[in-house]
Amino acid sequence: MSQSGRTPPTRKERRATERSTSRTAPASPAQPAWKSPIALVSIGAVIVGLVVIVLLVMSQSKSGGTPVKTVSVGVPEELRDGRSLGAADAPVIIDLYEDPQCPVCGRFNRDIAPLLMASSIKDGTVRLNYKDFTFIGVPGESQDAAVGMRAAEQLAGRFWDMHDIVYANQDGENQGGFSRDRLGQMAEAIGLDKAAFTKLLDDPDLIAAMKAETAEGVALKIDSTPTLVVNGVVKPGLPNWEQMQAIVAEALAAASPATGSPVASTAP
Repeated sequence: MSQSGRTPPTRKERRATERSTSRTAPASPAQPAWKSPIALVSIGAVIVGLVVIVLLVMSQSKSGGTPVKTVSVGVPEELRDGRSLGAADAPVIIDLYEDPQCPVCGRFNRDIAPLLMASSIKDGTVRLNYKDFTFIGVPGESQDAAVGMRAAEQLAGRFWDMHDIVYANQDGENQGGFSRDRLGQMAEAIGLDKAAFTKLLDDPDLIAAMKAETAEGVALKIDSTPTLVVNGVVKPGLPNWEQMQAIVAEALAAASPATGSPVASTAP
């Protein structure tokens, strides 16, 4: 007998008590399926895969992975004269200062230039001279795109083809849209040899010519693009078509004071 006066339970009694306790103990709650080791590993793999895809997309965007847009309608061959359009003896001379990455310049080339080509340039009233005014992230994408247009002219007289495809592929500023690889793809799209084209992006003469034109613009106190210099008069900003017609008519009247009868351009 124990000191408490009770007889200790036998081994058989202890086992019976243990079995009874195990049967009546509350069961552990079931673990959700998604917390199982296999499910957790699968979820982790999916997350890692998504991160990799996002990084690849970002990398392609920065390196110019977006397919190059081609231009279906080009500048008419009969209007081309190097980096100029129209007759050399036209009474109205427009120097167009642009930066290839300037989105407003892109709007001029999409909305105004085609109308100008089909009217005042075609009828001999206007001669348009393209002028470099590279200032966005220079040296860099603007410089390479501007030099690339000159390179296309030097290689095969394709300035305006390269000009059009460059402006059709604007994609933000210094975001890889005009990386050298993408510019090379554009050159290939207009029929140029990519290796020969890319080599010319470092041509010191082409770079010097581009910088000289930009310096001309600075001397004219140009500080934005696009800027038109019409018969020597600086006109900054983007005109709409009606304003562009008025600019041409005014310049033509000033160039022909004896007749006093300017010819107004009309949209096609």
